Amino acid sequence: MSDWKESLVDYFKDGIKDSRRPILGVEIEHFILDKTMKAVPYGGEKGIKAVLSEFMSLYPEAKGIYEGDLLGFSVPDFDITLEPASQLEISIRPVEEISRIKNIYDAFRRNLETVLNKYEYRIANAGCQPVSKVADLDLIPKRRYELMNAYFNNIGTGGMEMMRGSASMQISIDYRSEEDFKRKIQGAYYYSPILKLLMDNSISFQGKLLNEKLKRTDIWRRVDPNRCHAMPGLFSEDFGFGTYADFIGDLKPIFLKDKEELIPTGDKCVAELYAGRSLNDEEIAHLLSMSFPDVRLKHVLEIRIADSVTSPYAEGYCALVKGMLYSQEGLDLAQRKIKEAGFMEADLLKVEDEIMKNGWNAVIYGMPAKEAAEQLLEIAKENLSVEEMGYLDAFKNVIAYGGIPMVSEEAYKNLYCA
Repeated sequence: MSDWKESLVDYFKDGIKDSRRPILGVEIEHFILDKTMKAVPYGGEKGIKAVLSEFMSLYPEAKGIYEGDLLGFSVPDFDITLEPASQLEISIRPVEEISRIKNIYDAFRRNLETVLNKYEYRIANAGCQPVSKVADLDLIPKRRYELMNAYFNNIGTGGMEMMRGSASMQISIDYRSEEDFKRKIQGAYYYSPILKLLMDNSISFQGKLLNEKLKRTDIWRRVDPNRCHAMPGLFSEDFGFGTYADFIGDLKPIFLKDKEELIPTGDKCVAELYAGRSLNDEEIAHLLSMSFPDVRLKHVLEIRIADSVTSPYAEGYCALVKGMLYSQEGLDLAQRKIKEAGFMEADLLKVEDEIMKNGWNAVIYGMPAKEAAEQLLEIAKENLSVEEMGYLDAFKNVIAYGGIPMVSEEAYKNLYCA
């Protein structure tokens, strides 16, 4: 095994947790919009930088995150950071109780809205930028995003849309062994089409109503096929830390850090750049952050497939992931179905294509979409406490309505697409 690969495998092994407590970390990105529903820029007297500074002042214990300019802050329960076009993200530190996640998130919303009301701004949860044209949005002053932007402008067609016009909800879960990692990443991918449909929260993009589902997935598919979605060999029986390390080794890292400077790496892949030497933890953290599969391995498994949503759907999604991927029943079912069908990465794309085309009228794994979703909810419910199974009730409306309930289409046109 090459030195760089061994470093990655050892890093993944270091992420193994002995505890059997079902811990969840949550990240939710938000668009900040003005009263015309257009994105608020970073700079200017009333820009996101000013909003962020005033928001941070509500937390006396906050520590600012700077890269020249203010780009976020940290408090004991969460971090606030900015995505490329000033999407505001809260990263809630891992906890076991969904009620704790709800309390932290609800308090964050109240405090942020207190500040935004002064500016006549609003916080918006959606998978895609509803009104503003992505080409009109400036990047925040962060060298990382400048280099990523330059790279993605020369590959695929979705890089600008992803960086400037998308917002997600991400959940991270622990793994207890290499085998547990394999079962969880394969299970997360197998269930991902249903989870994506339940969490689809994109009604319009750049001022136009959408006719298709899973717009964020469409955007990510067009960013960089070697870096996004699913890695080769994902559903093979021998998939493990080494396979994931090979996936990282084949990627172009876009840039590397040399002392305090970020240096573009062009067309060279990780295996070429680090041939004959080991990686330190800082280098590994960077390389892993430059891969964008739907489920990403670090010292946790990051499930990156959901659109940004509000309560109660955020808590419902936490409960669904917890009930499916921290349960023997949920993981066993995925393994059985994968083996019975000889399931491959190409099959996953076909299921997503079906959902993009037919939405809630799609057939998923031989079942009507609503039946497939209800099956997941029933399994999850059996593996949650009485309190936490109640969070799944949010999805009853989603299934009945055929999506996360919104205002009427006519009202939506008037609100977002004037």
